[in-house]
Amino acid sequence: MKKHIRMWAAAMLTVLTSCTAQQSSSKLISEISTPARPVLHFTPEKNWINDPNGMFFYQGEYHLFYQYNPYGEKWGHMSWGHAVSKDLISWEHLPVALEEEDKVMIFSGSAVVDYQNTSGFGTGNEPPIVAIYTAYDAKSGFQSQSIAYSNDKGRTFKKYNQNPVIDLKKADFRDPKVFWYQADKKWIMTVSLSQEKKVQFYSSKDLKKWDLMSEFGPAGVTAGIWECPDLFQLDYNNESVWVLGVNLGTHSIAGGSGLQYFLGDFDGKAFKVNPSLTKEPLNFIEYGKDFYAAVVWEGTPDQTKERKWLGWMNNWEYADKVPYYGWRGSMSVPRTLRLQKQDGYFYLKQEPVKEIDNYKKKSVEKNAIGIQDANALFSGFIKSDSLSFSTSFVISPSEIHDFLKFNIKGKGSSVINFTYDKAANELVLVRAKSSKNVDSKQYPTIQRVKLDKSDREFEVRIIVDKYSMEVFTHDGKYVFTNLFFAPSNDINVSFEASKKDQKLVFKSIGLYTYL
Repeated sequence: MKKHIRMWAAAMLTVLTSCTAQQSSSKLISEISTPARPVLHFTPEKNWINDPNGMFFYQGEYHLFYQYNPYGEKWGHMSWGHAVSKDLISWEHLPVALEEEDKVMIFSGSAVVDYQNTSGFGTGNEPPIVAIYTAYDAKSGFQSQSIAYSNDKGRTFKKYNQNPVIDLKKADFRDPKVFWYQADKKWIMTVSLSQEKKVQFYSSKDLKKWDLMSEFGPAGVTAGIWECPDLFQLDYNNESVWVLGVNLGTHSIAGGSGLQYFLGDFDGKAFKVNPSLTKEPLNFIEYGKDFYAAVVWEGTPDQTKERKWLGWMNNWEYADKVPYYGWRGSMSVPRTLRLQKQDGYFYLKQEPVKEIDNYKKKSVEKNAIGIQDANALFSGFIKSDSLSFSTSFVISPSEIHDFLKFNIKGKGSSVINFTYDKAANELVLVRAKSSKNVDSKQYPTIQRVKLDKSDREFEVRIIVDKYSMEVFTHDGKYVFTNLFFAPSNDINVSFEASKKDQKLVFKSIGLYTYL
């Protein structure tokens, strides 16, 4: 979505025009690739991108809409870009789905398949696709909720002629996420009062007339703003838990943008936190700086057991300062989200979707390999001019004296590294200042996670894709997503250890590069 509309509104009013967004022709990412374009991560054909929107699965296709500026490399002229995929990795670009018109921008929202045609928008054999979005009127400064519909599987949309469907005459009322609640046979909308740090829940029988049922909040982190809420249910064995995700524009655990979540119960009208479900009073889905505005795909198979989602891979602290490659911004790798239970408490875990494995170019797996041999393997396997690879290795804390570090260097100095620190019993990720690439004091970062026990083996999976590094540990319980920027022809990847740990032998290690 926007965000921080107050900071940019004055500037935007001088540049908004009445022209509509240009429609880009359908094209596969592989046809427009450049040396800098990631392999496993979604990027737009060109220009600015931020929040994922309107994500649904229908007839074998994953639809991804996203906040998009069709005209430039910075935030503005917000519209919905559109792409589809059969496997969440290879994407087909489609024309702009919802365009800014008459100084009314299209902010974040959701889309649903109206199988029963409750809206009455359906005209043929296919159920209508209904998009629910925040309309920002630059003339009034108000944000309201509007809808649009499609009768061609989401390829084209028509805006409802009686929009808006909810209008509170507020400046910070946004990001509707809608799903079908089968128990009461009604639609549920979760939407944010961002400055009030509240989430409202509305219901509707037809997606047109909405009734307010309840509010949640303030709770958890209440500094900054609340955005892009999402409410969904997950099962673990025979237990069912409702998850309320709330994205934070600022003051996340790693600094800047991030996502907190609450676990509890939903009765069709109100969400209530259940303190007995979770060990920690505050729960963050990510410990990195660059995972934001994540919401789940609706309509995926077995979605009570697992959900698919992704987030915008950026941070509002420096989003308009990251390098421009003909496009600015990308999504995280798509992930599978599950509910897990440990010591009687629930938490969310996330792992890369298994479809990534279909894009492996070459791979090698070794057992009982020492650090020096592992580094030789990296040196001979990874070509810095095409830096798309992943590695998996097992850390046995009982076998480490001091520390083990996975390091990416540029021109001899560390760019980004991930360390298991035995003495502190911590996982630590450090991202150094990125020379001239990102001119922001908030870009350098140190991220830490304190572990429960030091004697438990755990696997580390790291995905590096051109200019990002995503770290998954403890079966997806801890995730660190971070951008990094360094000249690709100067990149060196290696393990480092203390003198006492130079003879450390990995139980196993895997190394994979991608097409």
